[in-house]
Amino acid sequence: MNRLPMRGWLLMACGFLACASAHADDREERERIARERGEATMRFQQRQRECEQRFAVTSCVDEARAEHRQALLRLRGQESVLDEAERKRRAAQRMAAIREKVSAEAARDATPRPVRPAPAMNVSAPRQKSAASAPPRAAARAASAASAPERSTQEARSRERFEQRQREAQAHRDEAARRQAERAKPGKAAVPPLPDPAAR
Repeated sequence: MNRLPMRGWLLMACGFLACASAHADDREERERIARERGEATMRFQQRQRECEQRFAVTSCVDEARAEHRQALLRLRGQESVLDEAERKRRAAQRMAAIREKVSAEAARDATPRPVRPAPAMNVSAPRQKSAASAPPRAAARAASAASAPERSTQEARSRERFEQRQREAQAHRDEAARRQAERAKPGKAAVPPLPDPAAR
């Protein structure tokens, strides 16, 4: 077995043992703090009841509150020390796990890998290109270059279709203008135009 992973395992085992005992101590300490907090709250409530039976209630309650606040601050300080120790313990565990992972990767990279023989390559002579195996685009270009008269005929047809569409569009505009003029004749109620969206 390699020493690096074994050392990492030992570190992790020690960390887990320390964590388990520290976790038990932390739990007991947190239970004690919770008990003391409950006792402090009960003492405060008892003092409040006692103060209500005196003549100067306000100053007595203020004193009880101050004592209660001091007890809670002391307990909160102890709890923050426990929290900080827990954070440090978790950080140490994470660092140990990272070191273990890095050492395992280093050990894996250090082991020699078996060398595989290169596969045998079969080299054949290049194929001859023929006109039949030419790509379709090249064949289309060759066909279009050979038929210049056909291309001029197609362009003439396209121009004629474009002019026909232009005439139809103009006829549609003329018809729309005629209908609008017919609606605007006197005797008919004029429909107000839609508001201009750019004016908003």
